Amino acid sequence: MPQRSPLSPSLLAGACALAAVPAAWLALAADTLCGGLVGAALGFGWSGIAIGPTFTPTAARAWAGSHAPLAWAIALLAGPTGAALLGLALVVLTRTLRSSAWLRVLALEWIAFAGLRVPALLAAAAMPHGSGPMDALYRVLGDPQSGRWAVVLLALLLLWGVAALVSRLALATGGDWMRVDGRGFRRHLVRIVAGYPSLLALAAWSLLAPWAPWPWAAGWLLLGLAALHALTP
Repeated sequence: MPQRSPLSPSLLAGACALAAVPAAWLALAADTLCGGLVGAALGFGWSGIAIGPTFTPTAARAWAGSHAPLAWAIALLAGPTGAALLGLALVVLTRTLRSSAWLRVLALEWIAFAGLRVPALLAAAAMPHGSGPMDALYRVLGDPQSGRWAVVLLALLLLWGVAALVSRLALATGGDWMRVDGRGFRRHLVRIVAGYPSLLALAAWSLLAPWAPWPWAAGWLLLGLAALHALTP
């Protein structure tokens, strides 16, 4: 049988963008599940998962009571970090088992969205009118302004690490369909299979669950795209 021709860049970009929508939804559901389960284990109230009016998974949690600072930190950060780690585990599993192409792409979009979302939520703590788990942690612990810029530095370092990881995973996943024999080709591939789809998913999430005023959110999302471009090996 003749070998199938590779997917065109436009078709591959469209397929990855379509996969980013359910992947982001699954990542948000995993966020809610991980945060709810960990919070319940630490003594926070939780009554399960519900689907909100915007089709975003939410958990009915009682963020109240007397808890240690470490318990607050773990409960608030368990959701985003748990979703990212589950996405990474899914990528490893699909590559190890040589799963179908659509499942490998879904796993890639999951880790791209969930991974890039974590530093965004950290940076939101220092943005004007920002929200998210780190901002909630500051409010619970007394709003210590002195530590917010250190969190921004941590967010930038985490963005650097996540972008480097996602770019390599994108090359490993998309190399079956596009050329990777030059840095220009590799950067183009990373933008198509990870950069643009994750930017689309993160922008949709920013509209449904605003975590920062839109100029700051847009600037951070473009910074994530630039990091993927710069850190492509």
